[in-house]
Amino acid sequence: MNFTSIGIPALDEQLGGGIQKGSTVLVMGTPGSGTEFFAKQFASAGQETVTYFTSTERDEDVLGVMREYGWRTDLKIVNVGTKYYESVLAKKLEVSRFRQEGISLGDIRRFRDEDSAKEENFLTYLSYEISKLAPPFRVVINSLDFFLENYESPEVLMAMRTIKAHTQHSESVTLMTMLKGVHDSRIQSSIEDLADVILELEHAKQGSEFKKFIIVQKVRNRPVMVGIIPTTFDKTGIKLG
Repeated sequence: MNFTSIGIPALDEQLGGGIQKGSTVLVMGTPGSGTEFFAKQFASAGQETVTYFTSTERDEDVLGVMREYGWRTDLKIVNVGTKYYESVLAKKLEVSRFRQEGISLGDIRRFRDEDSAKEENFLTYLSYEISKLAPPFRVVINSLDFFLENYESPEVLMAMRTIKAHTQHSESVTLMTMLKGVHDSRIQSSIEDLADVILELEHAKQGSEFKKFIIVQKVRNRPVMVGIIPTTFDKTGIKLG
């Protein structure tokens, strides 16, 4: 098997050499558990070209963290959140302003209909951008929650299958983040089934401090790798132990 790093050397050892090329990795956790941070550490590893899709952060915030920890910054950032704001949310704000200023309902409806016809499908955009990447690539999708909130779940699953197939065929790696326990259980189960590797980040308060763990929930065809691993965060990033 050909392996590539997941971004944490000690976790690579736990996984028997890293993650297999062609794998799709799902990282889940509750707010504050560190999924976004894990995604950046993943993006800093390996020799592949990196494309980082974000729906929650500004480009400068992503790069700021990468610089702070001494991680690679030669990555392409595709800001889906910014594109969504510019093409959808900003228009809705404009309609609200029109209403407040007394513009007629007919004018608002025409304005809305014209914009709806131009509205971009960000799932299609995501799949298209990944399909153009030359292998081997390393992709981060942070996060699936944006797409699950804005599109029908069958559409999201179809896009995920397409991305998984392209990742597998090109012997590249894709990591997706998702909040735990906020989506319909059937949808979450379907996404988990698509993933080759599932990592769950957990944190629990013990006394006056939080204890953190990585739960290796699934490694396709290697069930012996499943387990719970204590973790710490320091100036170099996430470490085991």
